[in-house]
Amino acid sequence: MVGLLAPQLLPATMVVVGVPLSAAVALRGRSDIDWAGVGWTALGRLPGTAIGALVVAVVSVRVLGGVVGAAVIVACLVASMSNEHSIGRANSIAAGAASGFMDTVAATGGPPLALLYQHRPAPEVRSTLATSFLSGTALALIGLLASGNVAGWQMLVAAALLPSLALGLWASRFIADSVSAASLRPVILIFAGLAGGAALVRAAAG
Repeated sequence: MVGLLAPQLLPATMVVVGVPLSAAVALRGRSDIDWAGVGWTALGRLPGTAIGALVVAVVSVRVLGGVVGAAVIVACLVASMSNEHSIGRANSIAAGAASGFMDTVAATGGPPLALLYQHRPAPEVRSTLATSFLSGTALALIGLLASGNVAGWQMLVAAALLPSLALGLWASRFIADSVSAASLRPVILIFAGLAGGAALVRAAAG
């Protein structure tokens, strides 16, 4: 949605906002974190983020957004037809690399990790993804700073969004425990698909 309404905020502003959001969710669900998965996805993020930072410096973000959006939609279609899968080293590293790249070029690093954990219990999904995002957003921000793709005004906008973020986190406490794994999977697929569609629309609108 941010990409459609204010694409100039991407990726830096939303990457910065993602840091306190991820930290709060991870702290709340720290007992449910899959630490092994976090470690392998973090390892994958390193090359993904580095490649993303290099690509952002030389390729149009609009074009990149379109490619990323198409890839996310295809991944959602495949995932919607897949059976439950095991989460191991190889697919965790691959998902981490894809997430790091997408986070750096379009601030949409969530879909690869969400699809990886789509069959897991809801508390584990929330806490593990938040922990992965915390390290990932920090890496993405470092990559963007190193490549000169962060403006001061984007940081000011991020700071202005923090009160709304705090309100949303407070409100989520009242419904988080009622969300089951079965009900979370379609939400993951829908929101990942919407993120991909928004990236495609943004790229088409130019």
